[in-house]
Amino acid sequence: MNDFEPFHSAVNRIPVLRDEAQALAEDGKLPEDLFAAGQAPGHDYLAPERLSGSIDLEMIVRTPLVFGQQTTAHEGSKERHFIDLPLDGSGGLIVPPTMIKGMISRVYETFTCSRFRVFGDTHDREGQRSPKSRHSDRLTYRGDPASALQLVPLRLEKKNPDGGFTAALLQGDTMVTTDYRENGITYPTMRAASLQAGMQGHAKLCLQGGLKRLERMTPHLREIRCHMTLCLHGYHSKGARYAYWQVTHIRDNSGKFIEVFRIDDSVTTIEDMDDVTGYVYRSTAEGDSPSNLFPRKHDERVFFDVSRGGPERVKVTENVLDDYRIVVDSYIAYREEEERLNIPLKKRHRPNRATAEARTGKETTVDLKEGDLAYAVVDQNRDGSHVVRQLLPVMIGRRAYQVSPRRLAEAQHILPVSRRDDATAADRLFGYVVPEAEDGAKGGNVASRGRLTFGAVDTSQAKISRKEKILSPLLQPKTTSARRFLTDSRGRTPTNKNGGPLARGEYFAPGQFLGAAAYPVHRTIVERKGLDDSGFPKRAQDDAVLAGQKQDNIGVRLTARSWVRIGSKFRCRVSFSNLSGDELTALIWVLTPKNLIPSRERNDNPQKVGFLQMGLGKPFGLGALEVRIADGGLRVIRGEELGAAYEDLSGCLGESESQVEASEYSFAEEVEAELARRPWVQALQRTAFGYTDGKEVRYMSLDENKTNNQTDFKTGRPKDHRGFSPRDLHGNDSHRCTQIPSDKK
Repeated sequence: MNDFEPFHSAVNRIPVLRDEAQALAEDGKLPEDLFAAGQAPGHDYLAPERLSGSIDLEMIVRTPLVFGQQTTAHEGSKERHFIDLPLDGSGGLIVPPTMIKGMISRVYETFTCSRFRVFGDTHDREGQRSPKSRHSDRLTYRGDPASALQLVPLRLEKKNPDGGFTAALLQGDTMVTTDYRENGITYPTMRAASLQAGMQGHAKLCLQGGLKRLERMTPHLREIRCHMTLCLHGYHSKGARYAYWQVTHIRDNSGKFIEVFRIDDSVTTIEDMDDVTGYVYRSTAEGDSPSNLFPRKHDERVFFDVSRGGPERVKVTENVLDDYRIVVDSYIAYREEEERLNIPLKKRHRPNRATAEARTGKETTVDLKEGDLAYAVVDQNRDGSHVVRQLLPVMIGRRAYQVSPRRLAEAQHILPVSRRDDATAADRLFGYVVPEAEDGAKGGNVASRGRLTFGAVDTSQAKISRKEKILSPLLQPKTTSARRFLTDSRGRTPTNKNGGPLARGEYFAPGQFLGAAAYPVHRTIVERKGLDDSGFPKRAQDDAVLAGQKQDNIGVRLTARSWVRIGSKFRCRVSFSNLSGDELTALIWVLTPKNLIPSRERNDNPQKVGFLQMGLGKPFGLGALEVRIADGGLRVIRGEELGAAYEDLSGCLGESESQVEASEYSFAEEVEAELARRPWVQALQRTAFGYTDGKEVRYMSLDENKTNNQTDFKTGRPKDHRGFSPRDLHGNDSHRCTQIPSDKK
C-alpha cells in the first residue's frame, strides 16, 4: 500500500431513504408491497393470488471465505486469536443456513430500503464499562484547537434541588473584551492561565523546594492568589498564534508572594497582572506527569475571573451533567479497549484525571460535586448572559455530537419495527422480533415468523485450505468517525452551506441520515490478482503501517487456521410461502448477479457479475460469493392451486409446484427504470460490483487520516483539500477514486 495514492474506501455507506421510498410507493411509482409499511400476512391462510414454492441456490466462492468459531490461546506472554471453519465428524465443511439467510436478507433489506432489522442496544463485552446502549447515547469526537479557545472555565458552586448546579463562569481577563492584537496580528487569548507543571516549558522553575513544593502549594481545585504575565505564543511565526497568561508568583501561607517561575527571555511578554484569585485545575491524574498525557503538554491551568462585579453565575442542568458523563465514559471505553487488545503499556494512552477518578469509583461514572472545575461550551443570550450547553474535562479532548445515532434513526424511520403495522418489506419476508415489546403485546406486535425457510447447505464441492493466514487487523466500525456512516437527506455526502466538508462537530446533527454499512467488492481479488501461492490475498495479511513503520502486534490480529478456497461451490434450497408477485420478483432480482452491475459498467461480457458477501474480512476483499438461481431451480405454485391440492389430498408444498423460468418474474420497464434512478439501488450495485480501474480498495492509512483531519487553527474547519469523506457509491462519479494530498512538497 502506498500512502497518499488514489484509492477506493473499503468501508462506505449505502443511503437509506425510507421516507422517499414510501412516497414513491404511495405515488404508484414503486410497488407498495416492497416500499410501503404494513402488516406481514399470517401463516394460517393461503391467499389465492399469492405464491409458494422453492428456489435452488448455487453459490460460488470468488474470494476466500473465512468464518467459524473464534478461540484465544496464550503463547508465552502473548495472547493470540484464532478462527477455525466448522467441520463435521468426517471433516466436511458446515455452513449454517442462517449464514445464507443473513447474506440474502442484508441485500434484500438494502434493495427495498427497509428498516434496520438490528440496531445496537446490546450489552457490550463483558467487563467493559461502556453503556449498554451506545447507539442511544450521543457519540463523541476529538475537539480541535480552535474550539478549545472558545471554552469557558467554570466552577460548580452549589447543588440545586433539581439535580443541577449553580456555577461561576471564570472568564479570565474580562477587562480585555477582544483578542489581543500586536503589529496587525490577532492573538486569541486563552481564558485560563498556564501553570507550568515542571521543568519543561517556557519558564524556569525557580521556587526554592522545587517541584515537590510547587505541587504542595497548587493541588487540584485549591484556591490560590498569584501574579501572572501575558505572553504571546507564535510571535516569531513558530507554531499557532495565541496569547496566554503565565503564572509567575504564588502567595504562600505567610501571605508573601513567592516567585515560582521566571519566563524565558525568548518569550514575548506584554503586561503583568498582580494578586489574582484563581483555582488550580490539574487535568493530569494524581501522581502522573502532564507530558505523559501527550509529549508537548507541560502546563496545568488556573481558572480566574477579574470582572468588577464578580463572575457571572449560570445554571448547569442535569442533561449537561449527563453529557459530561458520556464524554468521560468515552475515554474509559477507549482505555479498556486498549487493555482488551493487550496494547503494550508504553503505547497506551494515559488516563486523564476525570477518567482515572471514574475508573477507581465503586459503581458509577464520575459524578461532579460542589467545588469541581470543568470547561464549558456556552451560548450567549441576547442580553449578554450565557447558557451552558456542555461540560468537558479537558480543553482539547473529546466532545459529544449534537444527537445520538438512535435519534437520527428514529427521525429517519429506520429503527427496528416496534409494532406490526410498521413492518417493512424485509421484516415481512424474513421475520422479526420487536426489541422492546410493550406489556400485553400480542401477535405481530411481539414477533413475526418469516416466510422463507433455508434448508441444509450442500458443501460437497467445498475446497478447504489449512494453510494458516494471519489476517490484517480487523478494525471494528467506528461510528464516531461519522464520515463513513452519514448522508444528507438525499443520500449524498453532507456538506456545509458552501458545499465544503463539515467540521467534526457538525456531524450527527438533526436532518442527517444514517447509511447502511457497505464494503465494496475487491475485483482485483475476484480476478485472482495479488494472491499468494495458496490463493489468499496478500493485502489481507499486511501489517498495519504508521509513519512508514510496520506495527506488528499479534494480539490484535486473527489467525485463520482453515478457510474456504476460491472456486468452492455450495448449494441450498430456499422454500417460500404466501409471497406476493412483487416480493418474489424482488427476491429473484437480488439473486440475479447481472442485476448487481452498475449501469455504466454493463456490456455483453458474461463474466461481469455482482456478488453478495459473507463471513469475516469484507474490508479486505474476503467473502465475495456469486449467488444465483440454479438452472431449473425455481418452482412456483399459486395459493389457489396449492389450497385445492390440500383439499383433495392430491399434493402439498414441496411436491405440487411447477418449474418456471426466473425471467417470468421481472419488474415492469417503468418500475425497473425508477429503481435504477434510486441512490440506494445504485449504491447497492456499486458495492456488489466493485471497481474496474485496478486501484486499491483499502482503509485510509493512519498517516492519511491524520492529514485528512487537519483543521484551521482559527476557525476549526477543515483546511483546504482536507476533510474528505468516502466518495458516494451512487451518481455519475461513484467509480472515481479518492486521494488525500500529502503535506510533503
